[in-house]
Amino acid sequence: MGRFGSTEALAWLAARGVHADSVELKTLLVPPAGAAAEALTGRRAPTWSVRQTYLLDTPEMDLLRVGVEIRLRRRARGRFDLAVSAQRRGTDREQPVPRGARVELDVVPGAVWQDVEVRREIDSSTAAAVIAGSTKARELLSGAQSAWACTGGADTLDDARLSELAVHGPAVVRRVKVAATGLGLRRADLEHFRFPSGRELLEVSTRCDPQEVPATAEAFEQLLDERDVTVAPEYRTKTSVWRDELAPRRG
Repeated sequence: MGRFGSTEALAWLAARGVHADSVELKTLLVPPAGAAAEALTGRRAPTWSVRQTYLLDTPEMDLLRVGVEIRLRRRARGRFDLAVSAQRRGTDREQPVPRGARVELDVVPGAVWQDVEVRREIDSSTAAAVIAGSTKARELLSGAQSAWACTGGADTLDDARLSELAVHGPAVVRRVKVAATGLGLRRADLEHFRFPSGRELLEVSTRCDPQEVPATAEAFEQLLDERDVTVAPEYRTKTSVWRDELAPRRG
């Protein structure tokens, strides 16, 4: 039994996940981030790329409460994109997904869920106005994204709630690429998330096609075993950290 399941469990996952566009295997590491980056890359003080991620939600956290997350991301060269994602347990495709949505299976030690995401590029001036508070956040959402925000979660939300969206953050995300082709991984990434309160997560991940899950999990575990890193005893989602961030404000 490996960190991500037995051979039989991984084979079952590969067969049940054929509808997904990709699978992401990920685990948290114990900080500090700098030491982990050097161990994984084999380079001293490797260069990190940096981006910022904002969470859009109502003051009562209506979207997080039903399992929907709206993320506004500032990428390199001042570009922005907006993603509306809904998480579902397990691998079954029991409910329809919006046209153009991307379906990814997230696999962490001890858990599997689906992330169904509707993403689009955002005009940088509009995004900046929303962050500054001079334009309403719901102006960023396309019709498809608004519909998915209201219907993608465990409960249906009134569309009027989207007019109350506020911008939270940013969380600063640093990423460094980990070369692991020799182990059979196309790519692995180490990401360091620092939230507004100073809370941190350090996550290493890799992606593959559903049918490649058994081989990728084996190679990923080999990467973790061979590099001088310590896997965190339990996995926390970034969504759960955002809940912790916003709970004091709501109180």
